[in-house]
Amino acid sequence: MNGSVNLKNGGTYTLTEHPNWRPQATSDTSGDRHVHSLNWALPLLYRGVHKQIPEMVDRFRQILTYWIEDHKGARSYWVNASIYGGLRTQTLVCAAQTMNDPVIAAAAASDAARMVSKYRVAPVIAIGANNTDLIRQTGAFAEACWRGDTAKRDRAWANLVGVANGIIQSDGSDVEGSPGYAIYIENLLKDVERTAATCQIMSDNIAALRGSLYDFVSQAVRPDFKLASIGDTLNEGLPKTFGSGDPRAEWVRSGGTQGTPPAQIYSTYSGGYTFGRSGWQTQPGGFDTFYSLRSSSSRPATPHAHDDGGSLTIYSRGVDWVGDPGPYRYENSSPLRAFVKSRNAHSSFTVSNVARNKYAGVKSSLSGSEWQTGGNDTTCLRDSTWGTVRVTRCVRYIRSVDAIVVVDYVDATKGKAKRVVTERWQLPPGLSAQNVNDVFTISSGNKKMDVYKSGEGGWKVTVAGPTSSQGWFTGSWGVKVPGAVLLRALKLPKAGGTSKMVTVFVPRTDAESVPVVIDDRGVSVTRNGRTVTTPLPVG
Repeated sequence: MNGSVNLKNGGTYTLTEHPNWRPQATSDTSGDRHVHSLNWALPLLYRGVHKQIPEMVDRFRQILTYWIEDHKGARSYWVNASIYGGLRTQTLVCAAQTMNDPVIAAAAASDAARMVSKYRVAPVIAIGANNTDLIRQTGAFAEACWRGDTAKRDRAWANLVGVANGIIQSDGSDVEGSPGYAIYIENLLKDVERTAATCQIMSDNIAALRGSLYDFVSQAVRPDFKLASIGDTLNEGLPKTFGSGDPRAEWVRSGGTQGTPPAQIYSTYSGGYTFGRSGWQTQPGGFDTFYSLRSSSSRPATPHAHDDGGSLTIYSRGVDWVGDPGPYRYENSSPLRAFVKSRNAHSSFTVSNVARNKYAGVKSSLSGSEWQTGGNDTTCLRDSTWGTVRVTRCVRYIRSVDAIVVVDYVDATKGKAKRVVTERWQLPPGLSAQNVNDVFTISSGNKKMDVYKSGEGGWKVTVAGPTSSQGWFTGSWGVKVPGAVLLRALKLPKAGGTSKMVTVFVPRTDAESVPVVIDDRGVSVTRNGRTVTTPLPVG
């Protein structure tokens, strides 16, 4: 029964009669580590029991026994750490319950003790935890319940509740910097609830946390009913089972055919998210604009968060105009994986020739909206990570004429020469563009996005190429597709000073003309014969 193990996004792993558990060329970093999870072997047990095929059950037992024998004594870090140790604990518990094998049961008990011991005292809110901690404590909880160890059970349950409170903000947003992980967390919380039911422990508190996710995820869904690609999230629709029974989740999951859309069309979250849109139910000929803006989470970043503070995405007229590169794949040796997590890969800004402290954060300085009366959204973020240069990005969505104004205020103290602030707008695949009189027009068929600017720096475009990571986006998992980057640069004097860069994004159709004027009064946009002048946002 030798063969190949499908590790899903982690690749494939060739399984010999007695595996050596070492990395293979056909699996990425995540896949190499997931070999130690052993959960990939569970189909052997399931099918062997249900179809009464003893050879499958024996092979499953053999794989687990080989692994246990090969990992006595000291283990390397990733064997026990993160999701890998947690999933293995759950696998060993399942196997021990099903097969009543003393060797496997002892291994399950040992793993469970290791998981529980992470917290000397159960946290009320496990700050710094992520989804993997939930998996680890669930395995320990299940093992203690099965063996009837009430002391360990209660300790693991207290850990579980603290971790659940730690990975979901009080407003329902995730701490992973990636809305797709909120969907994954929903599945993990369902596992916790099922395990608690088996242990005859009430889990209403976990169900309430799970329910808080649905508003957040709904707001992160674009008008095409796909999640906004932020952090390690792909532009994909929601799973068919997500948020069953919640009217908001059913609305976005069903493409607007079931449920009820949320009321809010502007929202901010402690996980470092701002979402705004023209509305939920687009009328024929009406606007369908959606945007997202990233800031620092109120809790420590996890491995899935990107360095994307200040990053803006824009979707309108059925087109992804300003995007996010996505995750690519979990391969630590890949230069592209490292790049897509960096600030340079996002629709934000960078400052060269300064000492940077990423932990200083990109924090909200102003947020508010008059959406209830058809008014504007205004959000400002202050980036203090660039040492001698502070950049405040203010974004205003002018709802009445469907335009987005971005102002980057630069405040530089005396510092090194050759400091340069560079705005970077990531242009997704499939778009064409032209620059006429400094108005940069992006096109997709008969849909257009005009980009106006004021301030120093001309437009420059970098197209994705074979020798650079710039401009690449994630198509499907592990597949890179070429886009481009629209840049402009502001050179800072050594003595310092203040300046601002104004950028206005105006979606339209080929048949429309929507002129924009940027002057001392602010921004004037004329659409359908109506001119609206709005002061520049300040925060």
